Parts: sequence; structure tokens; C-alpha cells
Amino acid sequence: MTKIKVFFKFMIVAGLVFGISFGVGASLQSFLLSHLADKTPTEEAPAIADGERTNILLLGVDARPGETKSRADTMILASIDPKLNKVALVSIPRDTKIEIDGDPAAKINSANVVGGPELASEKVSELIGENIDYYVEMDFKGFANIINALGGVNINVDQRMYKPSEDIDLKAGQQLLNGRQALGFVRYRGYVMGDIDRTTHQQAFLKALGKELLKPKNIVKLPSLVREVNRNIDTNLRLSDMLKMATWAPGFNSNSIIAQTLPGYFLDKRDAYGNLTQSYWVADQDKTEGLIEKMLAGQTVTVISEAPTGGSKQVDSTPNSNDSASVAKNDETDWERSRLPSSGHETDSKV
Repeated sequence: MTKIKVFFKFMIVAGLVFGISFGVGASLQSFLLSHLADKTPTEEAPAIADGERTNILLLGVDARPGETKSRADTMILASIDPKLNKVALVSIPRDTKIEIDGDPAAKINSANVVGGPELASEKVSELIGENIDYYVEMDFKGFANIINALGGVNINVDQRMYKPSEDIDLKAGQQLLNGRQALGFVRYRGYVMGDIDRTTHQQAFLKALGKELLKPKNIVKLPSLVREVNRNIDTNLRLSDMLKMATWAPGFNSNSIIAQTLPGYFLDKRDAYGNLTQSYWVADQDKTEGLIEKMLAGQTVTVISEAPTGGSKQVDSTPNSNDSASVAKNDETDWERSRLPSSGHETDSKV
């Protein structure tokens, strides 16, 4: 990959998705077009039509040593509308219930293990009713490296965040987070509503990241950021697609981003003795229908729905499965307990 292509990859993937290029204006567009227009392969026609809304799935994966496919700890659908100059971000809770062949207890975070970003995109498409055009995948280490290359992100930590088993130890207050701390901020889920509150914090972090990258002092850090992004991001975005998206940048600004969590309700499954066996987030199909259009039109959609009668708690009679699709089934995803104030295991008061 040429240096200019790497730079382009950074400016557009990170820019249009995370907010870097929003507000930069025509100067960025002119630079990109003048340096890259003649470098797009002639046989590679842009897949994106002029003014067409484009959906990109952002995947933050918990990659372990030796793994080629990992759980998706964070999933956010970014829908970019160049006509409205808006971006809708929809966070998908990682314990969202889905259907995967051979796994009756499947959650959305297991899709990436079973079929990679392609299957994850397919399942998010089924949940929201939107075609997913592209994906951008990054692992935890890569995320931390990129934040460190930037020099940190300034954000308000609204409460004590402490979970030593995941290397999370943050005190409340406005502060500059380094890569390790930022990773802890976006991973922490010791809230009353567990993963649902976590998605709100992740959305706040994306906006703070965008503001940080727009600061003039960070322009000199672009070369190191480019290297880190090139090493740590995997995407199926083509150069011609990025070039087309570059022409949209001048119309956007830091207020263009609208964010919310996938609407739904909690579902607990228990055995015959009342022991919790699985916790899910179930998408509310009535609210998810046309969700992106509603967000772009300025409508507010309530995130937490009332579960169907008897639906919030069910007796689990499903036998355990050793199918490969269940690899993520028993991971550390019991955020159901963490969302209960009485649980205590994620709300340590240590200071």
C-alpha cells in the first residue's frame, strides 16, 4: 500500500466514521482530490453513487493471541447521509439476541467469531433492516495504540470506574485518557443498566475523539497516526469508495453526529431452579423499523422497551451446545448482573 493510500485510508475511514474530518472543510477536500484523483485505479469504479447514504459497521474486537476471528466487544453502525450532512450512529449491545445456525443461544458478539465481519454485517443488517455496505475492524491493542499516538483523549469520566480484572481504574472528573485508560473507559459496564449505559459512554467517547483530532496541535501527529491506523485497522473499503466519500467532508461538522442505542428489552433465561443461565438484549422490531430514517429526521426513539408479557424471564430448557458457533456463548458477558444495583461486582467503591 502506498503512503498516500495509507494517508487516505486514515483521513477517510477514521475521519468520516469517527468525526475527524467533520468541520475541517473544503481545504481537506481539495488536498485529497488534488493528491489522489489520479491514483485511483481506472478499472475500479466507485460503488457509492453521488449522494447515496452509506452504512459502515464499526467492530471493536477482543482479539486473543493466535486468534484469527474474535468476539466483537463493540459494534456500532455508522450511517452517513451526504444529502443531509448527518451521520447516525447506532450502538448494538454485544448481548443482542440473534439467530445463528447450530447455536440456539447466539448473541451478536459471536457472529464475528463464526463468520467474521461479513457475518457480523449480515446479522446487524437483519436486526436494523439496513444493508451494510462496509466494515471497519480494530482490536483492543490497536485502539490503545492509536489513542497513544494521538496523545490521549480529553473526556469527562462521569463516575468511578474500577474493575482490576480488566485493567480498569478511572476516577471521576474531566481528564486526558491515554490508550490504556481510554480502552477501560469504552469497555467498562458497571452501570445500573450495564451494556446499555456502556453504549452511551462509547458514543460520548467517539465525539470526544473527533474534537481531539480537530485540534490544530494534532496535525503534526498525522504521520504516527497513519502508521498506527495502517497496522491496526482492517476494512473492505476500497480506495475509490474512500475518494467518493472525501467529497462529502465539507458539508459536515462536529454537530452532524446523531447517536443512540438499538432499542429493545432485557431477556433473562433461568433454569428450573431459578439460576440465571443467559441474559440477552432483544431488539424491538417495531422501533428498529426505519430507525436510521427516524434518527436523521430528528426523532428520538426510546431505547428501553417494555418486554412482552412473561418475556423478560424465561425458563431455559435448551441443552448446552458444543457447536463451534457457541464459542462466545460463555464468555464474560454477564452484564445482566452488572446492571442490577444489588450485584456489586462491577460497582466497587474503591478510590
